[in-house]
Amino acid sequence: MHVLKKHHRHFHTQQYTILLLLMLTCFFAFVKSTGNASAQFQIGAVTALTYLLWGVFHHLYDRDLHWKIVIEYASIALLGITIMWTLLSNVY
Repeated sequence: MHVLKKHHRHFHTQQYTILLLLMLTCFFAFVKSTGNASAQFQIGAVTALTYLLWGVFHHLYDRDLHWKIVIEYASIALLGITIMWTLLSNVY
């Protein structure tokens, strides 16, 4: 049992490392496309979708995926897109 918990914890570290790398990649792509609101919005939408899919995979792996969790991840992604769209439409 102890070996399984260690493996499970190791896999969580890998999952969070992947999420961090994805978010950093999207962040730097977003910054690099400064001045191009359309590209920034597309990058933000891809980031939100990536976050949603990562969350679903993460909870699917843990076998605790429920509709409430999917709705939570989708809501956070939608909130991020809405804030980004509002800011981009008022800046450019």
